Amino acid sequence: MIAVRIARREAARAKGRAALIVGLIMLPVLALSFVAVVLDQFTLTPAEQADRDLGRFDATLRWVVDGPVRQDRSGVRWEPVHADARFQFDAPAADVERALLAALPPGSTLVHTEEERGVAVSTPAGRGGLPAYLLDLADPRFAGHIDLVRGRAPGKDSEAALDAAAMRRLGTGLGGTFTLPDDKRTFTVVGEFERPDNLSGAMVLRPGTLPASPGTWYVDTPEPLGWDQVRRLNERGITAGSRAVLLGGDGSGDGEEGMLAPLRPASTRLNLAVLAVGMAVLEVVLLAGPAFAVGARRRRRELGLVAASGGTPGHLRRIVLADGLVLGLAAAVAGTVLGIAAALAARPLVAQYVLHARPGGLRVPPAELLGVALLAVVTGVFAALAPAVTAGRTDVLAALTGRRPRARAGRRLAAAGLAGVALGAAVVAWGITGSAATTVLAGLVVAELGLVLSTPAVLGGLARLGGGLPLAARIAVRDAARNRAAASPAVSAVMAAVIGSTAIATYQASVEARMDAMYGTALPIGYATVVQSPPGKDGRPEPLPTDRLREALAPLPVASVTEVRAVTCLGKGACDLQPVRPEENGCPYRMGELTPAQQRAAAADQRCADTAYVFAGTTGPVHIVDDGAALGPIGGLSGADLERARAVLAAGGVVVGDPLKVYRGQATLVTPQSTGEVLRVPGYYAPTAYSREFYAISPQAVAKAGLGSGVIGVVAATTRRPTTAESDAFEQRLAQLGHGYGGEIVKPRTRTPVLVVLLFALAAAVVALGAAGIATGLSAVDSRADHATLGAVGASPGLRRRLALGRAGLIAGLGAVLGVAGGLGAGAAVLAALNRASVTTWPSEPAAPFTLPWSSLAIVLVAVPLTAMAAGWLLTRSRLPVERRL
Repeated sequence: MIAVRIARREAARAKGRAALIVGLIMLPVLALSFVAVVLDQFTLTPAEQADRDLGRFDATLRWVVDGPVRQDRSGVRWEPVHADARFQFDAPAADVERALLAALPPGSTLVHTEEERGVAVSTPAGRGGLPAYLLDLADPRFAGHIDLVRGRAPGKDSEAALDAAAMRRLGTGLGGTFTLPDDKRTFTVVGEFERPDNLSGAMVLRPGTLPASPGTWYVDTPEPLGWDQVRRLNERGITAGSRAVLLGGDGSGDGEEGMLAPLRPASTRLNLAVLAVGMAVLEVVLLAGPAFAVGARRRRRELGLVAASGGTPGHLRRIVLADGLVLGLAAAVAGTVLGIAAALAARPLVAQYVLHARPGGLRVPPAELLGVALLAVVTGVFAALAPAVTAGRTDVLAALTGRRPRARAGRRLAAAGLAGVALGAAVVAWGITGSAATTVLAGLVVAELGLVLSTPAVLGGLARLGGGLPLAARIAVRDAARNRAAASPAVSAVMAAVIGSTAIATYQASVEARMDAMYGTALPIGYATVVQSPPGKDGRPEPLPTDRLREALAPLPVASVTEVRAVTCLGKGACDLQPVRPEENGCPYRMGELTPAQQRAAAADQRCADTAYVFAGTTGPVHIVDDGAALGPIGGLSGADLERARAVLAAGGVVVGDPLKVYRGQATLVTPQSTGEVLRVPGYYAPTAYSREFYAISPQAVAKAGLGSGVIGVVAATTRRPTTAESDAFEQRLAQLGHGYGGEIVKPRTRTPVLVVLLFALAAAVVALGAAGIATGLSAVDSRADHATLGAVGASPGLRRRLALGRAGLIAGLGAVLGVAGGLGAGAAVLAALNRASVTTWPSEPAAPFTLPWSSLAIVLVAVPLTAMAAGWLLTRSRLPVERRL
């Protein structure tokens, strides 16, 4: 085809411009290929998952209850059929082995491994903890589940194997030693192992090295353990993780009865897939548009000669479309290859520092990669349609004389953009009302396209407002407004990438904030406590002087130390006193058959909030006896709230962090473990209390209940979160106090990195930087004549670099600002739609609060524009071009 030959010849002749265009189109292909390959490699196949779980064994078994159970395919999730079933976790191992062998086919063999447990170890800084696996590492059947990397398996009770992270943690290696401080035993490190699904640090000891505990039985059977056999085991209270069932070759997926439904987040996967495809289409179109527009404009004279020689508008359109086909195909191939290479190179980094688990085999998803490549080619050609239509309307005289048409603001385009934003917002609102996530996503797409159409008008407005800027910035803004056909799509491309990543980051940050609120630590993160252990058969341990407790806190960055007082016994059975919710604050609804109207009413009633699913993790002393001195350091109260709380305690009352435990200024105190004595005392709800579980009882109220109080420990407020070395030193000091005391440092909730969120954020940053850099390069190529004019009138050589810096900052900065605004709005809309269930159904999880993803915003709004500007400055030559004189 003639048009394709012309396109190939032009690409070979103008290699620099062709490379820039290919780079622009290639960026989203590279990013999506990288994401597809990484997700595919870290999503284990059923066979790989079976090897991780079972090694070379056929199944794992656990005897959990004395009655029938139901389980899922993996055997991890299970539940007893009868609510009164007796748990068998503490049954002797010999009894369990006999019961399992009786239920298995003849000829089966069992290997017992004890449960993973935390073990205290001596570290270079003091004392820490590591998980321990008790199994025979020399057994080759564990290969795949846990592998020996170097050295040999422990052969004696005084030998151990460590993984690489544990060796770094303990400061030892092969041939070295470490100590368990509790029983003063020293172990020699004889091997290094790796557990592919956990690279965070652990040890392997021989079975029997530590006191016996429940465990898992690994099984070799004469024939595969099918679903029917698993169901027979379930009838005896035994759960099974069978290789045959995991691989699905036994018919276990055909309408099995009594099987727990697997957790399949299909809707989430579908939405993410739709988002990925949408990102690919939009990014390729937006990035390819300015590339082809610049290429067509640079070839205006050539197209004019074709038209003057008898070429029809159709010929001109086909020439530009052929550019899209040739360069789009090159970009698709290059982006796919580079994406695969980047994903393979990043395998160890993602495994070690992000997911702490090994990926599956070396593979690529051919269907997904082919789809991304074809999508890039098709949308690349589609993106060339607008420049092709423009080329078909080429004014031959203007093209041959080199005159450039004047860019106009495009009021109709701006009006269409605003209409698109308004329409998208209306669709989003409609979707939120009906809790329809798909409708919300459709509205967001319409609104985003409206923002894209509005970008040229924004550039025109910036040009009118840029009169007071420095020379380089003023020229950069003017050029962007004059060459909107190239600048607007580049800004839009950055905006589209940032919208997607910001929306995902906002959603994830909000969900994490909800989980943090549900976790609910009693004290701020980083605070430390040293308290007496709960009373046992002999009562509480002898109280230690507060100075001894302060010594244990010495390794930490302590700002202040506060004594903790609690209720103590005075010769009575009751050793506790606590406020309870009065009957007036009880939930008037009961879980069960409620009408939709009643569910909405219950969801809106604060008195029913506690009956919803809430996980409250409490760390540290939240229940204290106080006269007002510890309300600030321990309870977190401040300002006028603190003064009112102190007044209530002085009146013999109680201060609580739960508003439902106070009714009309009164609180109800009960003494558990006693005859149910109830006291009514003044009560005050402190809204500034750090924890909802916090309460402080006055000494007068304790005495009124016939109980006493005493110092049971201390709380240390820290200036920052302690380091690992400081925490280990604290644990060492804590162990020296004796077994009657314990303590801890308040730690945040462990967050599991979300691979998809990280990959989308990385892809967005790459696309934004690439779009800004390459669009800046294209602009520099397109403005060569302007640069020559500046040089002719005496501009300094550094002006060219400052122009590149200004263009990169304008494209990246404006795209980032618009993208963050759109992304925050998109995230808020999706959250509103998903939170709709929390106000229409009961019980339900609490609504996720709108939370700004500060780290993502800092990267997008600060790091990306500054990096783009620095790259524009460093990679641009200072020397201004000189046009050849005829």
